[in-house]
Amino acid sequence: MSFIPDKHLFIVTSALNTGLGVINNGLRFEQTLQGVKSLREKAPEAIIFLADASPQPVDDILFEALGKYTNFNLAFRGDPDLCTLSNAGLKSQAEVILLHKTLSLLKSNQDLSKMMASVKRIYKFSGRTDMIDGFDIARYDDPSLYGKYTFKTRIPSWMPTMAQAHSSADHLLITRLYSWCASLTDDYLATLMRIYEATNVHGIDTEHAHYREINKNYLVEFDNLYCQGTMASTGLVEVY
Repeated sequence: MSFIPDKHLFIVTSALNTGLGVINNGLRFEQTLQGVKSLREKAPEAIIFLADASPQPVDDILFEALGKYTNFNLAFRGDPDLCTLSNAGLKSQAEVILLHKTLSLLKSNQDLSKMMASVKRIYKFSGRTDMIDGFDIARYDDPSLYGKYTFKTRIPSWMPTMAQAHSSADHLLITRLYSWCASLTDDYLATLMRIYEATNVHGIDTEHAHYREINKNYLVEFDNLYCQGTMASTGLVEVY
């Protein structure tokens, strides 16, 4: 009997202890805790892997509290690449490298790679995001999504027209919540490096860079993601 992967894996990216944005660290933790709680409620059987890129140490008691809802908590404590990017205020680049390092670890670590054998779909879920009514994990079980990325429907760029033309990014893809078939993991690892290069060369954020670099032949777009999140730069809540 052949083994069929059937698990959903959520990589929750966070920076619990950072000086970026208008939200203090205490509130960042509370919002992150609420987010993983809402995720566990909406996807009770999912594997939830929290990856934290805080440039400053995070108290272990905070990870213990998050561990009530997550399966794994990984702190990239003191990682020189992430610390350099975070301290320079390069949020998009830090997020891209955090994802690349996390996915690489999931592939290379012997125990984690065994777990990955059971995973059919991987999600990036930003910390301080809440699942809301309407989210149904079964939506992602549709066989038509095999070999596909899913994002919220592309949004026209807010950048000046000349910047759009220079970067070849006249739209953006929301990166609050998106997913990819596990069969695309190697493709996405390579795509992440192109995204990182695009953020540096063209001065665009990760959402414009994702639109620029994701293979559109593999892209499925949803009108609604059924989640909401707080913008670090403004403190405003946006619904997706």
